[in-house]
Amino acid sequence: MTILRFIAAALAALLIAAGPATAAVQPAQLTAQDRQDLQRVEQYLGSLTTVQADFVQTTNNTDLYRGRFYLKRPGKMRLEYDPPIDYMYIADGTWLTYYDAELRQRKDVPLGSTIADFITRSNVRLSGDVTVVKVSRGNNLLSVQLVQTDKPEEGSLTLNLSTNPMLLQSWVAVDAQGTVTQVDLTGMQPGVQLDNKLFVVPRKKSDR
Repeated sequence: MTILRFIAAALAALLIAAGPATAAVQPAQLTAQDRQDLQRVEQYLGSLTTVQADFVQTTNNTDLYRGRFYLKRPGKMRLEYDPPIDYMYIADGTWLTYYDAELRQRKDVPLGSTIADFITRSNVRLSGDVTVVKVSRGNNLLSVQLVQTDKPEEGSLTLNLSTNPMLLQSWVAVDAQGTVTQVDLTGMQPGVQLDNKLFVVPRKKSDR
């Protein structure tokens, strides 16, 4: 797996591209309660056809960034940062693109080769190419830690959801270098109308 520029201070494991497999994954020993809760998570995530939210992102408990998160399933996602950050990440259904608005430069990786594909796919399953390695609970919070089944050593993604009602509160990504990135969502609006133009990647200078 390779990491795009600024990933260490951005979404970390969400935007990691695929590479050669090595270590075997160690799945969690799931209880009956775990399986029931994971089914609820799948159903909840599957119900999110569109989402708009604000986010606050911290990296290694130091750097702090704010911005907006948009999701339009299947395949489309956008994360844009408040000034002075000029970066954004856009999934258009085929590619996941890092775009530098100041330099008008972009870098693309196939969406299906990243764990971001899990967030945007039409059929969300906590199995198959992702493996649940830990389930924990506390204070109306359910946490589900995931790794890519074929590449567990390259990072993890933990989804934190309130349970009553179920609502995605945050995610925590740990990349292969141990960088910890937490993204907290606020003002979450499911089911909103989102213009497809949000998921069109701007041109880079050489495309003009």
